[in-house]
Amino acid sequence: MNRGLVSLVAMVLPLAAQQKAPESQPASAHPGVQRVFVLKYADPLAMADMLRVFGVTVVANTEVHAVAVASAFPDVIAAVDDAINRLDVPASAPQNIELTGYYVIGGNSPLGSPLPKDLETMAGELTTASGYKAFRLLDALTIRVRAGQGAETAGSAGPVATGSPSIVTNLRVRVATVGADEKAVRLERLTASVKLPVAAAAGQFTVSDLNFNADLDMKAGQQIIAGRVGMNRDQALFLVLAARIVK
Repeated sequence: MNRGLVSLVAMVLPLAAQQKAPESQPASAHPGVQRVFVLKYADPLAMADMLRVFGVTVVANTEVHAVAVASAFPDVIAAVDDAINRLDVPASAPQNIELTGYYVIGGNSPLGSPLPKDLETMAGELTTASGYKAFRLLDALTIRVRAGQGAETAGSAGPVATGSPSIVTNLRVRVATVGADEKAVRLERLTASVKLPVAAAAGQFTVSDLNFNADLDMKAGQQIIAGRVGMNRDQALFLVLAARIVK
């Protein structure tokens, strides 16, 4: 064999080896990973929609209450596992807020009734804030509202005198919410009102509108003085609020 032929063979053999090398490589550097997650609380269809943000293939089955997840990347499956652990939890019970408005008259008045025991401590605060020493309860209204919603109620405190119209009370909150710590209550556009008949001419009555309007933050289980409006020179009407969170 001449020297030129030997040189050509020497060049072809390495090239052939290079061309065959890829055939010995594995078809995929990341073998597929599949897992089935049996859910305890979450809806499988809703869970599947959430998990697709990871770029995985998801099959939801409502009969067995499970989702099957497939991905080429083990670390993605680990992230899916963590997400399911966070999302597959019992739904929290809806929160309700019970709000009570006490309509309290400060000053000597024939209207209303003696303060109940649950307002005895508040009587001292009212005296400090206003200087009045006598207080009577005109009316009390209670509403229960779902957190994030509003509610309204109305009542009657009876006539101011024989033959007069009845006293009409109203309590309304547009939106009531619970703080993240579940210890505070936010009241947006709280409105409380009293339509109080006032004697005019003999046998005639006019109506005095007494109104409170405010946005308030208060602690659950605590009473606060939410507002005050003058009735006459010697009397004032106070709105005392109490709120508690119930489930």
